[in-house]
Amino acid sequence: MKFFSSIKPNTEFFTVNIGIDDVKNILGENGKVFYLKWQSEVEFIISLNFSFGSDLLFDTNYSNTKSDIIFTGNLIKINGSKTNIVLEPKRNYWLFMLLITPVLMLIIELSMNLGIPIPFYFIFPFVYIVLFFIINSENKRLIKKFEEYLHQKINHNK
Repeated sequence: MKFFSSIKPNTEFFTVNIGIDDVKNILGENGKVFYLKWQSEVEFIISLNFSFGSDLLFDTNYSNTKSDIIFTGNLIKINGSKTNIVLEPKRNYWLFMLLITPVLMLIIELSMNLGIPIPFYFIFPFVYIVLFFIINSENKRLIKKFEEYLHQKINHNK
């Protein structure tokens, strides 16, 4: 199991058999499946309209998203009838901070002998594992929704 993969998640690549303008038109029609905001002519941000994990655990009110599950997309023109879509997820460096906490607790315990019970050292790694699975499943859900939406619109327009 890759515990640190949520800190640096994988980039997703899609190739569609339509031009870049058609992809922009199709993505411009969205609004119900996921939230999309254009940053430039070929760059956009997508996020879930509602995320079970981030909306319930954190109060995320970013100006350009609706949840903490965020992908930055980039359209790359291959030729007039093919386009690459590159989706790069937001990095979650704050998850690493959850693993630093038990190390700091251990250092304080060893230096000051505060009497911290041993089970408390396992709370933070357990919380990390739970958050890892929540964020990973939410990222997969957003990619799945994006891919299904894109293929449905492309096949519907043909």
